[in-house]
Amino acid sequence: MTPTAGLDHLRRYAPIVDDMPAFLAAAGAPLPRVVWSNPLHGPLDRTDARIVELCPEARPVGWRPHTWRLPPETLPGRWPLHTIGGIYGQEEAALWAGDLVGARPGERVVDLCASPGGKTAQMAISMADRGTLMANDRMMGRIPALRRTLDRLGITCAVVTRLDGVHFPRPEGGADRVLVDAPCTCEGTTRKSAGGRRAAPGEGYRHSIAQVQRALLRSAVRIARPGATIVYATCTYAPEENEGALDALDPSEVAIEPLTPPPGLKTCPGVPEWGGVYFRPDVVHAARIWPHHNDTGGFFVARLRRL
Repeated sequence: MTPTAGLDHLRRYAPIVDDMPAFLAAAGAPLPRVVWSNPLHGPLDRTDARIVELCPEARPVGWRPHTWRLPPETLPGRWPLHTIGGIYGQEEAALWAGDLVGARPGERVVDLCASPGGKTAQMAISMADRGTLMANDRMMGRIPALRRTLDRLGITCAVVTRLDGVHFPRPEGGADRVLVDAPCTCEGTTRKSAGGRRAAPGEGYRHSIAQVQRALLRSAVRIARPGATIVYATCTYAPEENEGALDALDPSEVAIEPLTPPPGLKTCPGVPEWGGVYFRPDVVHAARIWPHHNDTGGFFVARLRRL
C-alpha cells in the first residue's frame, strides 16, 4: 500500500494548495513526535538535557523554545520523565494555537473544548498557573484525559467543567480570553499512527459539524468581554469549517486580527473564496499550516478581537 492510499478525498483542496503531489506525500508520511518541557516541573534546561539523553536523535523545534522533535517511532509517553510531568507530547502544528491565546497571570480564560488538555496546559503555563482557567469539554468520556493532563503537569489554576460549550455560562465581567479548539472533520490528522482520519468524511457530517463550529464561535463571542481575545482552531483543511465558520460571525462584533507567525513556522493566509462563495475580507488574516511546508499535520488558526 502506498503512503497516499486512502487520501484521494484530499484532492478536493487542489484549488488552494500550492503543490498537490508534495501535500499528498506529506499527508501520508509518518508524523514526527513532538514534546515540550514543562516549566512547572523544574528548570527547563535540565528537562531539555534529559530529553536529549533519552533520545539522542531529538532536535529542537526552531520556532518554539524548549520544544523537541523526535523520530516517529519514539514513544515518549513511556518515559518516566513523562509520568512525573516533565514533558507533554503534542502535535507541532497545534502548538501555535495555544500560544496565540496569550493568556496572562490573573486573567479569566475559557477553553470551550479542552480535552485532552494540551492547549489548556499551554495557557495555564502562560498564566504562570495564576488566575482562573475554565477547562470545559462536553463529552464525559473525554474528561478523564483532561484531568490526567492537568494533574500530571501540576496545574492548579484550572477548573474542569462538563458543559455544552454552545451554552457555556458567561463568567462575571466576561472572559478575557477564549479558545475554541473546535470539533472538526480532522482531515489534518492523517499522519498520526493512531487516531488519524484517513477515511473521507461524509458530506452530511461535514455540514453538521460546521453548524456546531459556528454555534461554538457565537458562544465564545457571547462570553467574551469587549476587547477580549478569541482564538479559533481546527485540525482540518475544509474552508467550510474554517473560513466559513469565521464568515458567519457579525463583523460589528468581532474583527479577525492579522497574524505574524514565529520565525521558522511557514503559514499560508486564509482563503477568500471556496466553491463560488466569497467570505468576509478579513478571513485572509487567518493562518493555514500545511503538512508539506513544516513536516507537521494540517491546522487552521485565527485570532479574533471582541469589539
